[in-house]
Amino acid sequence: MTDCTDLYKRQATTALEERKKLVTELRSVEGDSSLSDAAKRSRVERLDRDIMRLEAEVRSLAGGLGMLTPTAPPASDEGSWRALMPSLSEYRALVAEGVPGDGGYTVSQQTAAKYVDALKAKSTFLRGLPVESIVPFSSATFSVPQLVSSDGMDYVEEGQPLPEGDMVWGEVKFEPKKIGRIQWASTEILEDSAIDLRNSIANNLLRDASLKFDADAFVGSGTNPIKGILSQGTTTTLGTGKAAVTYDDLADAVARIEAMNGTPSIVWASVDMAASLRKEKAAGSGTYQAGSPTDSPASTAWGLPILASAFLPAKTIVVADGSRIVVGVRRNATVRVSEDARFDKDQVGFKLTMRLAGVSLAEASSAQIVKAAAS
Repeated sequence: MTDCTDLYKRQATTALEERKKLVTELRSVEGDSSLSDAAKRSRVERLDRDIMRLEAEVRSLAGGLGMLTPTAPPASDEGSWRALMPSLSEYRALVAEGVPGDGGYTVSQQTAAKYVDALKAKSTFLRGLPVESIVPFSSATFSVPQLVSSDGMDYVEEGQPLPEGDMVWGEVKFEPKKIGRIQWASTEILEDSAIDLRNSIANNLLRDASLKFDADAFVGSGTNPIKGILSQGTTTTLGTGKAAVTYDDLADAVARIEAMNGTPSIVWASVDMAASLRKEKAAGSGTYQAGSPTDSPASTAWGLPILASAFLPAKTIVVADGSRIVVGVRRNATVRVSEDARFDKDQVGFKLTMRLAGVSLAEASSAQIVKAAAS
């Protein structure tokens, strides 16, 4: 039996040493920025399968050792190879990152994308932008090149030299800012809750993150981490007596964007102005401009979506060309879970973090801000 026990030990030690090498390689691959997402995902999935196979082999061998030596105290070398088994924190770092139940590295890249989609669905500002306006980046700062001016075009007589053009370029540079929060829940409430509380906590963290971003994306000034669109666009204040923004005022804003070769795509409205537009009536009649009250609430104006936001100041509407607005994403919104941080209290921590790099407007005329008169 002793020879058989030694054989088990040698096999277990060999398997654990091989697993240790694979774990090191896995961490190296995960941190290799030179690999494409597809290549990284493929290698991580292969390594993860190999690690799982070796762990199953070690457990089987450990079971064999237990059956062969049920009463003998563990030898000193047993402790050395058993110590190579992954701790809970190490194991979670490998296979339990992301939303609970997603499986960490075994989950395809599309799983991470759902966080962006969820955040966009919950953010009124991001919902108004096309996909190409939300730009991922991987550097310490986010730079948006900007053509400041261009001239030199003119009529040319036959046989005469062409005039030289002059383009002046600049840039708008942002540093990524982190939004984050941690939420604790007892193991008991997670086990006994009648609803999927883990998923509910993750969704609530995403909602709160989107609200924080929206607050600065609309009204952030020079003192805020994210500069808002109201401080970058062109503002038109209606005259005395124009206490509400009307569809006619929206038409004027659309025309101002088109005059600069822009393409209006979105209308953001404060809560009171969104309600006012729905209740606007045709002159001299009781007919609502937005349609019958028995129809679905009006959500567009000449095909442009109207999104209401509580973060816009009262009596304010923004008509914008979303393609001329850029938001930098340094790190997508991610939710991670830990059962170790408050191990002594038997609590689970849910942590959301994201890093964004501000809002850049290509030119002021692309965001037309219309403010109604105070009275």
